[in-house]
Amino acid sequence: MSALDARNNSLAVLESWSCFVAEKLGPAVPGRSVPALTGFLLHHLQWLTGRPPAAEFADEIEGLHLELLRAIDPEPGEYNAVLVACVVAGCPGKISTSPRQQERAGKSGLGCSAGHAWEMRELLAVGHLMNRQRKDAA
Repeated sequence: MSALDARNNSLAVLESWSCFVAEKLGPAVPGRSVPALTGFLLHHLQWLTGRPPAAEFADEIEGLHLELLRAIDPEPGEYNAVLVACVVAGCPGKISTSPRQQERAGKSGLGCSAGHAWEMRELLAVGHLMNRQRKDAA
């Protein structure tokens, strides 16, 4: 349920800010999807951050980030994160499934024990590769 709530909250916040930009600048709000709305906001980010509600925008985005982290890693004190095989072909490393564990290690995304690293924006691609590995193993 927390993942669905986080998804719905993400869409609502991104759509609200996209409507604000569209109302002030005129372009149409894109389709109601996280990638479309995020792309729209990134395209207008410089303009948006120069407006008076920029701090509110930043606070809401930071709140979404924390909510999404809690949805996928609900136990902040839990250090027993699940480890999965690295998605890089032939790599013997393990990827931690806990973003908080990666933050404690000083990384800004996910990384494997052999040194491969992915930024937060690349997590969906890594997830697809993990799913493919599971299907191949089955």
